[in-house]
Amino acid sequence: MTRLPSLDAFSSSTQGRGESGATNDDRETAIEMLFSENPSERALLTGDPSDGARWQAIQAKFQRALTSFMATGGHGVPVAVGSLSSVNRQGGRTRNYDFDGGFVSSNGTVLTLKIELKRGESIYDQPQFLQLYAKQGDMVTSAIEPYASWFYDNYISSVTLLAGVAAPTKAEYLARCFGTNYDVFEHTKVLYRLDVGGSAMNRKLKALAFKSIDGYLSNLESNPALVDLGAIQRRLDAQLGKLFVSWDPIQQDFVVEVFSKASMTLSGHISFKKRRDGQRSCLVVTNMASQPIQALLRWKNHNCLLGPAWQISLATS
Repeated sequence: MTRLPSLDAFSSSTQGRGESGATNDDRETAIEMLFSENPSERALLTGDPSDGARWQAIQAKFQRALTSFMATGGHGVPVAVGSLSSVNRQGGRTRNYDFDGGFVSSNGTVLTLKIELKRGESIYDQPQFLQLYAKQGDMVTSAIEPYASWFYDNYISSVTLLAGVAAPTKAEYLARCFGTNYDVFEHTKVLYRLDVGGSAMNRKLKALAFKSIDGYLSNLESNPALVDLGAIQRRLDAQLGKLFVSWDPIQQDFVVEVFSKASMTLSGHISFKKRRDGQRSCLVVTNMASQPIQALLRWKNHNCLLGPAWQISLATS
């Protein structure tokens, strides 16, 4: 039997930024089911004896938010009067959004909408609108190794020493370090259990991660030509026309926004943001609307263990 999403994913207690992947997945699964072309799949939620009315309310709010936005359109999204008929889940590197939405206009035309589901008041209230693993091809030129490879060369021995195990080969490391399975390496298997918040190991791993990030960004700061503005621009261009639908758990409603061309067009200015202790943490590129686009270099899954990535967000000032 298919696991049904939890209504708790739409609770007012989900306003924090430290939500689990399971909560995000529940929201996406719920939207997909509520707008499935299969009536019986929709009914698994809307026909639930105890929670059906609440699921119907979420379904109606999502429909109303999309319908209202499409009535005005803008920033490359055509005006259309109609309703959302279906939502099909996408995702992955080839599809950099969550859903294809089928929107039927009053004249019978069916539009395909690219929909990204977020949590918060706005796309400007997001820890990220785009996340890229620290691999070659997205953020830096071929004249410098991507962070994951550079980290292996300069820091993996320090990390595996903490675990008391041998390091994997570089090829093994780069093939598997972007996953979520801590059993994939001997050092991640050991350190995952020891990396408890506030522990000595937690502090050591955090210090190594921050030091390595500062060192890598220092290389970019010394030679800004290593930042691949063309590759970044292509990634930002792919955000145009995408409908960001944010669930605001406080207001208990959805808001729909799109990025403007100016907000996704780089001006060419590069700078770096530092933590309070002076260590670099973010690559900052400015857009044509004079807004900073911040690329925070971080570890998704425990410092120094798995998931080195660039977390990209747009600030209003």
